[in-house]
Amino acid sequence: MNKKMKKAFVVLTTVSCLTGGASIAAAQQVEIMPISAPITAVPISAPVEAVPISAPVYEIGQTHRLPSVQVYGEATKIEENRIMLGHDKENGDIPKIIVNISEDTRILNAVTGMPMKLEDIRENEILYAYVGPAMTMSLPPMSHAELILAGIPADFAVPTFAEIERVTKGEDGTVVVETNRDEEFTVTADTTLTPYLTKNIITADMLIPGQKVLVWETAAIDGEKASNAASKVMVFPYGYKGYVSANLDGISVNGEKVELSAGEAPFVKDGQLMLPLRKLAESLGYEIKWNGETRNIEVVNGEDVLYSLKLRGTEVTTADGETRELRAAAALEGGNTFLAADDLIELSKIKFAE
Repeated sequence: MNKKMKKAFVVLTTVSCLTGGASIAAAQQVEIMPISAPITAVPISAPVEAVPISAPVYEIGQTHRLPSVQVYGEATKIEENRIMLGHDKENGDIPKIIVNISEDTRILNAVTGMPMKLEDIRENEILYAYVGPAMTMSLPPMSHAELILAGIPADFAVPTFAEIERVTKGEDGTVVVETNRDEEFTVTADTTLTPYLTKNIITADMLIPGQKVLVWETAAIDGEKASNAASKVMVFPYGYKGYVSANLDGISVNGEKVELSAGEAPFVKDGQLMLPLRKLAESLGYEIKWNGETRNIEVVNGEDVLYSLKLRGTEVTTADGETRELRAAAALEGGNTFLAADDLIELSKIKFAE
């Protein structure tokens, strides 16, 4: 096809498309919006709520730690250091589980809270157990029991074992306690507070983050629970050295705000919240020393070295002589040594309270 024929073909095709399009538009009576029609728009000045792009992001590993898992069922098989539980809950996720028992496992009477022995448990008795979240892949699965409740009467509201996350005091003297089971209970003047195996006097002020408790709810009236008030709370020995709240705005230790200088302010580095080592350690009652011979920073409790590390080091040596990697290298800012919050939490054996 020569150039003139190609040109004529293109012109005819274009005219045909235009006229055809026009006839289709006329047949369908397409309504076209005038250009001058008013358009509703959001003013440019309208406020927009947004998170600053520069906001640093970090996470604290301890806050993602899973609580112990509650399992229950009949003690179908009892051996020297283990119990086979048959889960009687319809469509239960764990129909059977082997509960391993160690010296650290507490076996308690569900009504009184008093200690029991493994020999006191009867075959086919209903038990409630709190086991570690890590279970074996075997069938049935196995896990270690932290606490077992036995001697459970029929239709008895079994107490709940939990760790305290937050405590809020009301103006009326009540104390609302939030636990790691996403539940809360209220301590009132009628709540009985009792220690585990001691004669210590327990008050509501002793309920702090990290405290493990066994909570009996107030008895139901006419089949309905009157409130989330606790009738009795058993308090176990505290397993932490203290509790700490920390963010970019500051630090508090055991509920007391820690005064920080400008060079001691927390900051974020590589996704880790960095906290001043000396100020936090001293607030927990420890001492910071410089060992000129090893050129190490030492965190000391009395005469015992809890752990040591080098300036800007990436490793830490614990009291038992074990050396391991830090989550983040120690930082030196403004003459102050900083460690990642997760490292300080683990090394100092403290509870992180949000």
